[in-house]
Amino acid sequence: MPSDLGYTARQHEELLPHGLFPHLGHTFLRRWHATFLDSPYGIALVAERFGEAGPVPVGFLIGSTDQVRLVQDVIARHRFPLLVAGCIALLRRPRLAVHFVRTRATPYLRRLTGISTRPPARPDAAPGAPGPREDTAPAPIAVITAVAVDATCRSGGAGRALVDRFVLRAALSGAEDARLTTLTGAGGAGGFYEKMGWQFVEQHPTRDGLTVSTYRLTPTTQGTTQTTAHPVPGQPARGASRGDR
Repeated sequence: MPSDLGYTARQHEELLPHGLFPHLGHTFLRRWHATFLDSPYGIALVAERFGEAGPVPVGFLIGSTDQVRLVQDVIARHRFPLLVAGCIALLRRPRLAVHFVRTRATPYLRRLTGISTRPPARPDAAPGAPGPREDTAPAPIAVITAVAVDATCRSGGAGRALVDRFVLRAALSGAEDARLTTLTGAGGAGGFYEKMGWQFVEQHPTRDGLTVSTYRLTPTTQGTTQTTAHPVPGQPARGASRGDR
């Protein structure tokens, strides 16, 4: 629900501080998270704990059933609000603006302003790789953009439940492959995903000098866990993240 956007944006900013988007601030994150709600290719989940005072959010996940088409959809319908929000955020953060110009300005501005007609690269492609040919319809690749669980509720199954629900949604949508990236080493969650059957693909550096690992899984409707996670907007935290945004 839109009412969860404040929670997800706060958690993203606090628990997943790497990459560009968390540094653009709460307002930008809320607007970006909201784009997953009305896209036919978006997945947005929140896990809740039920207590005496009622349900309390304890974790969230956002992703896509088809990353290429999600990006195209978001750009087609939300690029100008996102562009304005991003520019305002950068004007308020001069040092971040300089870093943005050095690392991302050209591809971002071309994509958001619609100057570039080249489709976005496949989500598993290396940075700088060309997009798919326009006369080729790539097989859908589902992507976990970010998943997070509050520190007080980790090891309780909420993260696994969110990922299981994502895999089920991806399988039902017809995605043939699922991908995610997480920080390499102690700061990431590679071990967690390996225990769930995700397979390591590769490591690569981000534009910010971090090293991330890519994992893949073939989505299936078998073996998923029924959970109380439900469709709502959600965003990152310590777990998986497309941290090079």
